[in-house]
Amino acid sequence: MFEWNSKIYMDEKVGKNPVKYKRMLEQKKLVKHCYVLTLPLNEKNCLDIYSSREFWFQYYHERQMEVVGLAVSMESAEELLCRMAKDVYLKYGDVDAESMHRFFEVQ
Repeated sequence: MFEWNSKIYMDEKVGKNPVKYKRMLEQKKLVKHCYVLTLPLNEKNCLDIYSSREFWFQYYHERQMEVVGLAVSMESAEELLCRMAKDVYLKYGDVDAESMHRFFEVQ
């Protein structure tokens, strides 16, 4: 279900214990305050943001999702998104789906 990108962005709270959050998500435990940023399942979006509660649906169990960010609140997830967009812009001069995919490619 989850593929963890090596360049994963985390907010301060998740960064203190990332293994705990990863383990709870992989075990499909209810994590009340966790938002997951992934590379999109379609080609049009740059990134997708999910509440961990959505992963209880069978639809997501069948999907392979590459996680590029973890945050404890929607506000923190939006801040991570801004940091990612800034880093992508500084590296490629543009923020679009293709640039985002290239930025998070594992090398």
